[in-house]
Formats: sequence, C-alpha cells, structure tokens
Amino acid sequence: MKYARLASASIVVMIATRMLSGCGGDEPAGAGGAGGQGAAASVSSSSSSSAVGPTTGAGGALPEVFTVTGVVTDGALPLAGAIVMQGGGAPALVTGDDGTFSIELSASIPGAPTVVAAKVGYRSAGIEFDAVPEGPIELVLREAAPPDNADGYKFGPPGVGDEQLDATTAVCGHCHTTLVAQFQRSAHAKATRDPLVQDLYAGTTRAHADAASCTAAGGEWRTGRVPGTMMETAPRCYLGGGVLPDLNGCGAKGALACDDPAVPAAEKPTSFGACADCHAAGLDGKAGGRDLLEATGIAFENGNHCDTCHKVRDIDLSKPPGTAGRLLLQRPSEKVSDDPLGKLRQVMFGPLPDVPNEFMGGSYQPKFSEATFCAGCHEMTQPALLPGQTVDPARFPGGLPVHSTFAEWSASPWAEVSAPCQHCHMPPNEGLWNTLDKTTPKNGGITFGFVRPPEQIRSHAFRGPLAGSPRLLDLALGMWMTAKATGSVVDVAVTLSNQGCGHALPTGEPMRSLVLVLRAEACGEVLVASAGPTVPDVGGAWAEGVVGQGVAVAEAQWSWPEGAARAKPGQVLRVVRETGNWLDYPGIGVFSDPALSPAEKGIPIRVPVGEWKVVSAANGQIVTEGAADVLSGDRVFLGDALTAEVMDGSGATALAGAAGQAFARVLVDAQGKRFIPHYRAVDMASDNRLPPFTPVTSQHSFVLPAGCPGATVTATALYRPVPVRMAEERGWEALDWVAAVRKEVVSAN
Repeated sequence: MKYARLASASIVVMIATRMLSGCGGDEPAGAGGAGGQGAAASVSSSSSSSAVGPTTGAGGALPEVFTVTGVVTDGALPLAGAIVMQGGGAPALVTGDDGTFSIELSASIPGAPTVVAAKVGYRSAGIEFDAVPEGPIELVLREAAPPDNADGYKFGPPGVGDEQLDATTAVCGHCHTTLVAQFQRSAHAKATRDPLVQDLYAGTTRAHADAASCTAAGGEWRTGRVPGTMMETAPRCYLGGGVLPDLNGCGAKGALACDDPAVPAAEKPTSFGACADCHAAGLDGKAGGRDLLEATGIAFENGNHCDTCHKVRDIDLSKPPGTAGRLLLQRPSEKVSDDPLGKLRQVMFGPLPDVPNEFMGGSYQPKFSEATFCAGCHEMTQPALLPGQTVDPARFPGGLPVHSTFAEWSASPWAEVSAPCQHCHMPPNEGLWNTLDKTTPKNGGITFGFVRPPEQIRSHAFRGPLAGSPRLLDLALGMWMTAKATGSVVDVAVTLSNQGCGHALPTGEPMRSLVLVLRAEACGEVLVASAGPTVPDVGGAWAEGVVGQGVAVAEAQWSWPEGAARAKPGQVLRVVRETGNWLDYPGIGVFSDPALSPAEKGIPIRVPVGEWKVVSAANGQIVTEGAADVLSGDRVFLGDALTAEVMDGSGATALAGAAGQAFARVLVDAQGKRFIPHYRAVDMASDNRLPPFTPVTSQHSFVLPAGCPGATVTATALYRPVPVRMAEERGWEALDWVAAVRKEVVSAN
C-alpha cells in the first residue's frame, strides 16, 4: 500500500493560528533545539510531515464518530509497539509488527479530532482532521537517539512564570506560565544556589562578617569564589569544614581557600563529592562528576529547571544518582534538515503520549509519573568519601544509605496501592485545561495541546513538608495523648504515627529531625519528669558535658569552662542519667531488622535528674538557681527553658535533656562525631524516624508538688530542618515548625 504526502489544508494546523497564539516562532527552550524551521515551517511540519496519506474532504461537518486507518513508521519501516490514540483521550491500541492501526475518533473529546502515535524513545506525531480521510494515513515517529549530545546542546531558561515577562517561546513560561511560576517557588529551583549547599561545599560560614569575628571563632578569613559567578571573589569566613577542603586536603590553615581562583592548577580540587550531580543537573556540557562552582547563569539561578528534567529519557537505578548515571540525559543531536549546520530537532520527554507538537518534540516516558523518576536523585548510598576512610561492608554492603526516600516508599503500603511521590508532591492543578495556560476546549489540538483532567496537569511546585494548606506535614503526622493522675503522680503517654506519607517521617536530607517535647506545669511551677525517656543530643544543646569528666558541681556552683563560655542567664542546665537500657523502636532500613537488640539500635534511655536555671556564668563557672544533686557520670546539657507555647516557625531552641524523644537518622564520622553532614559520614548510629503506619508511644511521669490539685501537660512535636548547633556555626536560619500539639488538664484524685 502506498501513502502519499498530505497537502490538504483540512488536516494542517493553520500557520495563522500559531502566529496569533504567541506559542510559536522563536527558538523553544534549549538554545540548541529548534522545533522546526522557523514559525511557519515548525507548525506545518508538526502536522503534515508526520502524517501522510491520500485524503479528500468528505464535505460538511464531521460525524460524531468516524474511523481512521493507517500505519506508524519510523520514516522507512513499519514501527511495532507504538501507542495509537485520539489526542485528549486514552490509548486505544499498540501497533504490531506491521505498524498498522484502525481507530475510531469521537467528537465527544474536546478540540480538533486528532490521531496521535507515540513510542518510548521516539518523538510523538499526530494529525488533526476537519474532514473524514478517504484512505489510510502514515504517522512518522522520529527517533530521539542516544548518545546524549553533551557538547552540542545548551539548556534553555524556564522563564519566571509571568506572561508579560516571558514574552518569547525561548522560555517555557511563555506557554506553561502557571507551571513555571510554581517551579520558581520550589526547592528544585533553588537546588544550586541554596546557601546551605554552597556553605557545606566550600566550607564557609555566614555567621561571621569580618576577619576579627571569624578568627575569634577559630575560622580562617580568606578570599574565595562567589557562587554563581565565573571568577568573582570576595572575602569570607572558612569554618567547620566542607566538601572541597575535606575531600581534597586543600585549604589548610594559612593557605589559600580551595575555591580561590588563584590556587595553582596542580593544587586545585579534583574530588567534588557528587554534589553537582543532583544539585546542579542543569550544567551545560559533560554530565556527572562536575564541580558545583561551575554552575553559573541559568544553571545557578534556576537549579534543576524544566529543560533539565525534561531531557531525562530514562532512569537507571543500577547507577549512581543524578547526572552521574541514574538520570539518563538525552539532549538531542538530530537535525531538522540534512544541512550540517541546521538546527537541532527539539525533544522534551514527559509523562503523556499525546504531545505531538513538533515544536516541542514531545517524547513519551511513563517513568515521569512513577516514583522511579524521583529516585533519580532522592535515593543515595555512598562509600566513605574522605580519603583513607571506609564504610563497614558487612553492615552496609551497598554503601551507607544517606538518602533513602525511594527505598522507604518502596517498602510502604503506598507503593502497594500505586500512590507514587507525585501523588502528594505534585498534586493536580485545578483551573487549567492543559499544562499550557492558553489551552481551551475550543482550540485544543496539536498546537495548544489537548484538554486534560486535573490529574494529568500536575503542579510543579514540588510540595515539601511545609507547603500547602494544610501543609503536607500537618497531613502526615498523627498524634494522641493520654494523661492520668494517680495520687501525686501524673502518667502521660504520647503516641506518634506517620499516617499520611509513604516514606519515613522526616525523610530526605539526614540533618532533619522530628522532636517531641513534653512540658508539665502545676501551681505555677514547671515540673521535671520523674520517669521516661529524654530528648537526646539530636534535640540540640549549646554545650554538652559529663559530671566528673570536665564538669564539677558543688551545690549551685558548676565548674564547667565549655558551658560557662556559652551560658546565658535564663538558660537551663538539664541533667540526665544513664539507665543501661536502650530504646526499642520500629526503625528504618538496617534498623528495622527484628533480629537487632535494642542496644544494637543505638539509642540509650536516659532519665531526667533535674533542671536548673542559669543565674550567671563567667570565668569557667556557672551559678544556678538552686543546688544541684547529681552523680558522677550524669550527662549535662546547656539548653533553653521550655515555653508554655511554641510558635510555629519560631527560632529553634536547644531541647536536649527535656522529657520527650527525637526521631532522626544519626550519621557519624570516623571520629564518632554525631549528626554530621552526610559527605563526612562513615556509619550510622541509629535511625528511629517514623515508618508509615507504625505507631510509637513515649511514656513519662511527673510528680505533683505537695498540695497541688492538678497539672497542665502539653506535648509538642516539632519539625526541625537543620540542627541548632550546625545552624549557629554556619549562620543559617534555624526554625522549629509545629507538626502537632496536644494539651490536657489533669486533676489529682
């Protein structure tokens, strides 16, 4: 059977439509990718060169239902395994070896009746009809062929998400205005320029703005490269270590900073910790193994932007995360013509098969709708990154799991019911007809896209735990409390359950934690718990010591140089005592093994001894309000007094030693230092983050003062994105977010 190339205007998206819409004519996002040969040619080719066959208009209006037959080819041979469907509808069939199809089109689907063919690895193609074709048609799918065109393609800008400012199709926001506006508010947009990432990378702090302050804190005031610039430098404080100095051995005391452009070539860093592989996926050029400081312009300002993600042709979970391998980038190398200097034929991989606009080069990749896509970066095991260090291969044969969100989801009931990450983090966009803001039921078709249900128009805000109303955090955590007085003792039980997310709570960056703290007040006095676990060091302390090992106590006089150097009046000293027992908990990853003993799960149970308010501190001595009764070996935390109510988003406070618990993945370095950045980690002390649908109960007791008729008990669960001490050292904002609060008034019997 022969198929003649179509010439009838009845099946061509009219050039005037494209020009009037403002959705064509310029280069599409990605300076190397042209979706055609200028405005007119790109429109014509998106419908006519991909669909050929004899047709003459049948005259009059189209029937409600009519049949189209034809064949899908790669331009030369029939193409098996291609999806054929009506644009805006559901997949109707998959072609066999002969590539042929027969499909009914229905006027009940809004927009121009359009046959679309799609196959993974190929650009989709389609043809609109305003008359019934008299013979079969041909749909030509153009392959998007590996390898990745790393050196011949430059990523295009997303725009800002404002129709007036995004006035060219060279930016995604011109047509996808709402989605780009959402993206620009997301963590993905800030992935490269995030100050936490840049400080941990270079080993800098924002806490000291001058040389004197920096030197007094033990840092080095040096010149370094300003992130996001080509070679601009500025003086900064280097303190606390970082990826570049720790992995490369550069930046020693008195030497140039690792990121100083003046460092001799032979001494420049060569190990980059794979940071840029996920935090700067939009770097032009070679994929993987790049220096984060290479990110400038679009790559720095827009992070992991539209043109980056939509150049991912597949995910390979057997490879390292990010652009080092797991994100299989496919920047196009095909040309729109045989001219060696011709423009590249654009390709945009995405979750829908019926995107046949050749200007965009839509290519179907169903993994965009699967949790597997998110695993491209949100799952990471690593060897020891610092030179000369190792991770225990018997305990962690695949490497230390520093980021396991995908594995957590895979083991959860959410995976069983096929509710992937996108279900919560990319909710449906209500109020749009398509991912293009310009689409309507009347103009639906190849140019403007097809009318879609909201679940196919996913938000690109990539909601985090603090986003939305209600926030995802509010929907995730369930909390219940019971309090009962028996004589003078008030017994309290608090149960927390991860009810609303398909991964551990919290998840992601291991610096995050959830802190449960209890406060009991009776007759105007804040009570110290008499039994029950206490918040460990994860909850934060401005200083930590051990009685008899650097801390000496005589009545209200505390000899403690480290604590005295940091203590302020109004703060408190909390003292806890080892019990020799260990906390049992459900656990995540290796800590979920039922064969592990509580001791192997790594969280000692320490009971409260007392709490004393700081009156003064000087010359290595602290004076407290009231005499202390402590024993050698007791652990002392310098912290902040509990407030009656924690305001959501208030500054994080030091809570270690208070009645409660903390839920976190605790990484340790080779020296045993706890709760450290993951690039330094060689082991994991514990991981008691909350698994989905597994309640955890914490029990505590308080003794009422003599004659007191009752108490008010408040339990507060706080989400803490960064540790207080690390935030203080680096000059970061540290905030506590209230995940749940329960309060009960208890009357004595």
